[in-house]
Amino acid sequence: MNELILNEDEQDCLQELMNIAYGSATASITEILNAHAELGIPRIKIINANELYNYLEEESQDNTPYFVSVQQFNGEITGENLFIIDKISAKNIALQFGLEEDEIDDNELFDIILEITNILSSATISKFSQELDAPVSFSPPSVDLLESIINLDNRFAKDYEKIIIVSTDINFKEQNINGQFLILTTDESIITIKKLLNKILDEL
Repeated sequence: MNELILNEDEQDCLQELMNIAYGSATASITEILNAHAELGIPRIKIINANELYNYLEEESQDNTPYFVSVQQFNGEITGENLFIIDKISAKNIALQFGLEEDEIDDNELFDIILEITNILSSATISKFSQELDAPVSFSPPSVDLLESIINLDNRFAKDYEKIIIVSTDINFKEQNINGQFLILTTDESIITIKKLLNKILDEL
């Protein structure tokens, strides 16, 4: 369906808005961790919902435990944020927060990842929705520890036809912390985003 596909101008506009939003997220993460963060240039992709599982599998390491945090956002634009981080990187974040090695357990890591998810969601989605003049609200995030990313339930395939994936890698090279933040939006939101992007383009 053409209404669920972004043309070149729309994708360029979305890319620019996401660059701004992720720049805000970089500053927020750097400030709270007191360490220089590098967020890669956001990658934007529209895939069939039933391809999400394969996408995540390709982006992840085999047989590696991952924390996966999910946070819903609602408004004119509706969707979910996923923050995916391997367990070793999560422990290194905990150390960066000032915890000692013997203080770190899964519960501590859950709390830290939830906090990071809140920061990333607020900085990216809030900034993005502000640029589009489309306010959103957030639900509390949840986090699970998976023995492998292949254990992630691909429930999106049941509800959606297409999903916009906006992803970036978060790297703290000195701290050996690597994670991926994804923004998933619904079919209806793709249509809404297209309309809002074209409104911006018409004003240029």
